Amino acid sequence: MHNSLKKTLTPGQLDEQIYNPPAMAEATEPNCQQFHHRIFDALETEDSQIHSLIAAEYQRQQNCIQLIAAENQCSKAVLAALGCVVQNKTTEGFAGSRYHGGCDVVDEIERLAIDRAKQAFTAEYANVQPHSGTQANQIVFTAILERDDRILSFGLDQGGHVSHGANVSFTGKFFEIEHYGVDRDSFLLDYDDIERLAIKVKPKMIVCGATAYSRVIDFARFRRIADKVGAYLLADISHISGLVIAGVHPSPIDHAHFTTTSTYKPGGPRGGLILMGKDFNSEIKINGRAATLHRIINKATFPGVQGTPYLNNIAAKAVFLRETLTDEYKNRQFEITLNAETLANCFASSGYDVLTGGTDNHMILINVSNLRDALTGVVAQNALEQCGIIVNMNKLPFDTKPATVTSGIRLGTPIVTKNGMGADEMQQIYEMIDTILRNVEIINDREHRLAEPLARQVKTRAEKLCGRFRAFV
Repeated sequence: MHNSLKKTLTPGQLDEQIYNPPAMAEATEPNCQQFHHRIFDALETEDSQIHSLIAAEYQRQQNCIQLIAAENQCSKAVLAALGCVVQNKTTEGFAGSRYHGGCDVVDEIERLAIDRAKQAFTAEYANVQPHSGTQANQIVFTAILERDDRILSFGLDQGGHVSHGANVSFTGKFFEIEHYGVDRDSFLLDYDDIERLAIKVKPKMIVCGATAYSRVIDFARFRRIADKVGAYLLADISHISGLVIAGVHPSPIDHAHFTTTSTYKPGGPRGGLILMGKDFNSEIKINGRAATLHRIINKATFPGVQGTPYLNNIAAKAVFLRETLTDEYKNRQFEITLNAETLANCFASSGYDVLTGGTDNHMILINVSNLRDALTGVVAQNALEQCGIIVNMNKLPFDTKPATVTSGIRLGTPIVTKNGMGADEMQQIYEMIDTILRNVEIINDREHRLAEPLARQVKTRAEKLCGRFRAFV
């Protein structure tokens, strides 16, 4: 400070200022509600490009009929938890046993998520840290198996998941994989054949669960097969976990040694869960030392496979798992299967080749190549997307077409059901899809052409239907 601006204080004035300082302006208390409310405004200010793309995706979801069986919609409450300041906390380990300080709050969040997961699935153990369903599977494999141990799993080309043992996956690279499939005529799982194969190959682990199978899976039978050959049983219920919670599909919790699921397919945030029932406290010897199954899974999670958990996702999982305990959620799972059954019946009664003749869950598999010569899954997918109807091409059991072309498509009803659609709307959706698939001009396996008036007519109809059943209100 310049000397001319200095103020000389007498000893008495100095004492007065020390012991009775002037009043400070009242501090403004930070407001959590205000801070989080302004997050999207901050995005628009800081990165208008990403903001615009998110706005475009919002509009796409609002105005398209979404029939991807692996997709769902989470609530605003789940989205709020995903975008909150819990994201800023870093830690490793589990609640009550962390490697960083400042974890009292996030420990309570994780405990809530665990308690709600156990309640939702009637489980004895729940691990809410896996970053995805695939990561949950990797944790179980890493915990229980040694390199080159044998796994018996549902083949990817038959309806299984890539993480269950496909050559391109972690599982396929580090373990010896044998696959079971479906019956060539019925496209159903043949449990007697699976048992014969298990006796022959003697796996250390059997994996059941599917991404493209529309019928009930007999978890009790799978456990009897596993016990007969001395194998562990892993049930991956990512696609049907919401149905399991509601009792629409039988639960594997007390049949499988380990149950895994993603959390976004049943309507929550991105992430995974590992669940255990009566076997959670069973002992196993690893490298000559005894440990319980749940402790081995914890250790394989951290430090085995993952580092710090995504604590904002765990908060969002807790919110979602609370939602699954409500009657509204459970009743919707029954409606999802009713809508899927209605939609499947519409196609089957009109001459479409619906695999297994129908569905017991949320998904429908259709061999479109049997509808018209040269029609493929990718042509069907692209032609329908052009008209605002979103499905995915899907390789079917014994499919001779490449995975990038396929003979089939897969439809699912979780989103349209959540948006309030019912039997009448399933009939309308069938009519729109049927119109496009019967009239699309097929150029080759991958390319198509649609008459502009027809495409515009169907797209307008799809948008009007979506306008009556908004995805986000």
